[in-house]
Amino acid sequence: MYQPLKPYVLATDLDNTIVSPDVPHQDLWEYFQDNLPSLIYITGRHFSSAKQLIETEGLPIPDVLVCDVGASIYVGPEFELDEKWADQLRLADFPDVHELAIELGLISQDLPTKWRLAYFATPAQAEKLAAAIKTNRLNVNMIYSGGRDLDILPIEVDKGKALQYILDACKHTSTVIVSGDSENDLSLFHLGYPAIGVGNACESIQAMQHLSHVYLAENHAARGVKEVWEKIMNEKEQDSKISL
Repeated sequence: MYQPLKPYVLATDLDNTIVSPDVPHQDLWEYFQDNLPSLIYITGRHFSSAKQLIETEGLPIPDVLVCDVGASIYVGPEFELDEKWADQLRLADFPDVHELAIELGLISQDLPTKWRLAYFATPAQAEKLAAAIKTNRLNVNMIYSGGRDLDILPIEVDKGKALQYILDACKHTSTVIVSGDSENDLSLFHLGYPAIGVGNACESIQAMQHLSHVYLAENHAARGVKEVWEKIMNEKEQDSKISL
């Protein structure tokens, strides 16, 4: 199902990391030209929304598409669902969480996916729901991002765990570089791979710039990805010359 990866892999969020209304992304693909890395898109969008974005924006078809903040994985140009990943997701406590969310006045996002719950919530509502989940010992993972979007995922599921699962399945020996802008991308940054925080990244990502594997771009969105990718490649070239 999974094909071998190229020597370099770009595992990236889409919205506001690659695709932005303010920053064109074409320069990034022109920069790669014939050396396009393996691409793993890791988005909070559900599958049909992510597929439509790829088509309308003219994005390169990824080797793997991860949707629902890590809860669903689609492989290859045909976007074949990884049934093994899907089958191990534990959704039993979703109804209890939904009941709590409605009681707290959260607004449900009506999404065509069974692998996650999504709501619009204020910071205060998010805090209350997190406390209620803990009190009721519900086995879910809650991710709150952008001061608005609240996702409920199966326990132990996030973007980082989905990416590591894919890399293990590919038996990769590649250089993996991740990129993102929001709180739901933090799990990617915690994996320890070289990580690109675009210039418009949230405060939580900016606060990680002191870590040696985290690079914070000056430019926003795709321009920031290109900026830091070039920097990382230059560093590798210099390291290679020193080792000779």
